[in-house]
Amino acid sequence: MKKLIIIRHGKATQSFMPDKERFLVDKGKKRTQKFALKLKETGITPDLILTSPAVRAKQTAEIVAEVFSFPKDKIQVKDTFYFRGKELVYNELYALPDDKNAVFIVGHNPLWTELADNFSTKQILHLRTSGIFGVEFDTKHWTEIETAEKRDLVLISD
Repeated sequence: MKKLIIIRHGKATQSFMPDKERFLVDKGKKRTQKFALKLKETGITPDLILTSPAVRAKQTAEIVAEVFSFPKDKIQVKDTFYFRGKELVYNELYALPDDKNAVFIVGHNPLWTELADNFSTKQILHLRTSGIFGVEFDTKHWTEIETAEKRDLVLISD
């Protein structure tokens, strides 16, 4: 079984700065921690955390890592998670090492909502900031997640 936890970055500043440099506001930090604590209650723990290189996504990943006592220096930054297209993100997922059973990914809308909706057995119209969706795939190989039977694990959005 493989578990994929899709996490949208927390609420970020709307300041006039390059998009990649936008950082989390206090509300975004607090909601991310709150949602990560709810996720921890499910008993799912990360074997791997991947994040977009955007500051707000990296900060979100670090908050999640802290809640799960996951070493922050083991968080992997994936350039393909920063508005590079659905196909590249899917290729990253298919290439995940099979010895990792629970992978948390942190990134951006609209693609993160699209991923959640694609993998869910229900319709997910919008994954809000700090929102978390988790799915379990009945397979031993990440290359098979698209065709494997799926089971929704968690949706945390308020």
